[in-house]
Amino acid sequence: MPLPQAVLREATDRRLLEEVVTRGRVTRAELAATTGLSKPTVSEAVRRLTESGLLEAAGAQETGRRGRVGTFYELGPSAGWVLAIEVGKAGVRAWSADLAGAVLREHERPAGVVGDVEAVAAALRSVVSDAVSEAREGVLRAVAVSMANPVDPETHDVIAVPASPFPEGLLSPADILASIVTAPVLVDNDVNLAALAEQRAGGAAGVSSFAYVYVGAGLGVGLYIGDRLVRGAHGLAGEIGYLPGAGPGTLSAELAAGIGGAGARSNDVAVALRMLDEGDTETIGRAVARAIMSITAVVDPELVVLGGPVGCHPALLEPVRAALPPSPTRLEYGTLGTLASLHGATFSALEHARTAAVRVMSG
Repeated sequence: MPLPQAVLREATDRRLLEEVVTRGRVTRAELAATTGLSKPTVSEAVRRLTESGLLEAAGAQETGRRGRVGTFYELGPSAGWVLAIEVGKAGVRAWSADLAGAVLREHERPAGVVGDVEAVAAALRSVVSDAVSEAREGVLRAVAVSMANPVDPETHDVIAVPASPFPEGLLSPADILASIVTAPVLVDNDVNLAALAEQRAGGAAGVSSFAYVYVGAGLGVGLYIGDRLVRGAHGLAGEIGYLPGAGPGTLSAELAAGIGGAGARSNDVAVALRMLDEGDTETIGRAVARAIMSITAVVDPELVVLGGPVGCHPALLEPVRAALPPSPTRLEYGTLGTLASLHGATFSALEHARTAAVRVMSG
């Protein structure tokens, strides 16, 4: 059965929009050549995209030859923008980006005291209010929020887990922002978003099965198998901190005690970084290696990527490698550093925004 015309138009428009985003400035002839679509199909799609404000004509193509002169097209100034936000123990940081992913403005608010949920909510409201008020033109098409807690894949609610290293992050971003933005608010776990970013534009690009191991205030894994993110039925896949430690407690509790002393609720990132700076790698390296051994024994990924503020430390990789048994799985640092989850939120927001904008226009 042939696809409805509206579906075909939407697919064509989305494909051409992505091509313009990738190339920056392009003519209709170039779009036809790179996509294999007919020139009339491309011309009609470009017309729709231009009339909607997603594209704009950006001047004539200088060919130096006689004959018809092509017109360049690029993203229009009214195409809209997205907002990517990271909510964590360090506070709230965000950036706005155009539909090509170029960062326009950055915003940040420090964390409150441990356990102060309202301080986190106030910082989130402040960051988004500032971003909206500073926007120059175009509609806000999506807001993506990275949370340092698990997120239910169905309801998108933040999930409370025992001994969470970020209890003040047990809030609902969508409810908090409902009076500030009308754009959809997309919420996901920070480690999952960091894994998404490393897959799209980082150390795991081109790798279909890999594990992103986050080491910071807590431990977590973002796991891709066959190019699909594994979330689990309840959004709790990858909570490796709850694996058994060498003693009677969990791996997270053992690592936190080794870094911050007995009774520590979460990893003290500053202390952990100082330990690694001074060459004291055994405690952290051994715990990370045990987590990786558990992952590789169950899912056999091609690659394990280390990330997070502690996981990115340059002194950590070799001690972890030395503590691992021989394995075909490669171990490398992520390439996006501590901004990986914010990059992931940007990718999430852009994917939603572009799809929704084209769907509204093509429908």
